[in-house]
Amino acid sequence: MCSSDLFSAVAGIGIVLDVNTGEVVGMVSYPDFDPNHPEQALEKQNMNRATAGVFEMGSVFKTFNSGFALDSGKVRITDTYDVTPLVFGSRRIGEFHSKGRPLSVTEIFLYSSNNGSARMALKAGAEAQRAFFDKVGMLRKIETELPEVAQPLYPRTISDISAATMSFGHGISVTPMHTAIAGAAMINGGKLLPPTFFPRSREEADRIAKRVIQPETSDKMRYLFAANATPGSGGSGTKAQVPGYLVGGKTGTAEKVENGHYNAGKRFNSFLAAFPMDDPKYLVLTVLDDPKSEAGDGGPATAGLNAAAAAGNIIRRIAPMLGVMPRYDTPAPAVASN
Repeated sequence: MCSSDLFSAVAGIGIVLDVNTGEVVGMVSYPDFDPNHPEQALEKQNMNRATAGVFEMGSVFKTFNSGFALDSGKVRITDTYDVTPLVFGSRRIGEFHSKGRPLSVTEIFLYSSNNGSARMALKAGAEAQRAFFDKVGMLRKIETELPEVAQPLYPRTISDISAATMSFGHGISVTPMHTAIAGAAMINGGKLLPPTFFPRSREEADRIAKRVIQPETSDKMRYLFAANATPGSGGSGTKAQVPGYLVGGKTGTAEKVENGHYNAGKRFNSFLAAFPMDDPKYLVLTVLDDPKSEAGDGGPATAGLNAAAAAGNIIRRIAPMLGVMPRYDTPAPAVASN
């Protein structure tokens, strides 16, 4: 049974990417169609959501906001931020996991603080954020071999409120593939690679790679990913952990937009995972459209409970197939001092 069935989701998306070459090892968009009846591909529900659908990805964007802010030099991983609600006119930024106190940059990532992420973005600057999103490919179509590739949607004017909301993945819509390739760059040493569905050697990848963050920033991002999935850390990604594989990642639980308004009762959940975090080789992105609680009782259905669990199950199955053997004596990446 696939995760979209288990959680009664409308749809599901999965991408597995080699972080060092940009090769798409696996990709699925569900519901699918029977290739013996290619006309079914024209039905709306059977579209390739991985590259042809654009979505507000929610808090997985805190991955890019953290990478951007830390790489700017204006934010340090040891900094602490006020996370009380920011107010822009009639708009107020909410806090899903409020701790009632200021949070460090690491805690902002672990507890997925919207207001902390927004303040980090504003500290680094709205114009700098727009330039960074452009640098990691979030503002243009992906160049790849597939014909069905969608154009991202984002605010055309730069403002503090757009910078604040985009810091936690609202107000900007991208394809899951955009999210995967930018995510790989955050943890592979800082190199952005266009995705390919053909074999690509490490040497070929290095020739076309574009540096988007410094290696030391990528080290900090690996630390944040690993910490968020470490049991007992209080992070949202612990259900993705697989013994021996040092999984890391970031959850995203976004409210779906319906008729121009956010619907708090419907979610678009995702988990951006990578393994092993001491030397990342593969990225796994799982997405569930409007999942329900596993028990079907109307209980919590946040990404940490479903999309993260789905990513862990995928990694558990594919890691040996990809030649990544489990190790049980490898420490998680250590935190940087600044």
